[in-house]
Amino acid sequence: MLVLLLCLGAIVSAQGAEYFENFYNEIDIEDEQAEAKTRNALQSKWQRWPSPTLYYRISSDYSEDEKDNVRNALEIFNDQTCLQFEEVSGTPPAGRRLVHYKKSTKFCGTKVGYNPIPLFGGASHDVQLTESCLSKVGIIQHETLHVLGLYHEQSRPDRDDYVVVDYDNIPRKYWSQFMAMSESTTTTYNVPYDFESVMHYPKNAFAKDPSKPTIRALVSGEPMEREMGQVLAPSEGDLIKVRKMYCEPDN
Repeated sequence: MLVLLLCLGAIVSAQGAEYFENFYNEIDIEDEQAEAKTRNALQSKWQRWPSPTLYYRISSDYSEDEKDNVRNALEIFNDQTCLQFEEVSGTPPAGRRLVHYKKSTKFCGTKVGYNPIPLFGGASHDVQLTESCLSKVGIIQHETLHVLGLYHEQSRPDRDDYVVVDYDNIPRKYWSQFMAMSESTTTTYNVPYDFESVMHYPKNAFAKDPSKPTIRALVSGEPMEREMGQVLAPSEGDLIKVRKMYCEPDN
């Protein structure tokens, strides 16, 4: 990782399979946001949250441990960026949209970025999380980074310089999840490619044969198998993007 903010030296192994079974559900092919979630980071300033203070609510059907996991997950943004997540029990201040952490029995997911049009944005920006996803702070942070406007690392515009995708090992219906996006619509904010981003797919994402990687790293132009992605916490690269989007007015 670049500079780790927590103890992220080890990539998830045993718990990874359970996590990614749920994680993949956020990329349901019926989801209207599915293709958008494969990009890297929003360029449009209109889709960034208009204030550094984001109000959030936790659904009452969360257990106390799950509520604490959400609160703990958001602390890294309060501590390491200019953003401040502020919990409310009722309605947020007038004219402010609420981030609402809800419980789902089916999938973990959320829309990407702020919707400035009230008709489509709704009163709240919902984050759906299963019990399994709620048990891991890094997954809550992954979905929160989607809320803030970050997409998946392996589909950034320059990804072909860093990874190669084995489409033969991926069901065709998921090919769109591995497409590199155009620089005209997305940006990397000049942050180096980050194999250990919490937003990066694991090496065997969507694999027909999980014993073989679907994504290999390019080392001196040669594809090599290596671990990638993790579910523990945002990497420094993830947080740099948040800072560039929200804390540096020229971006």
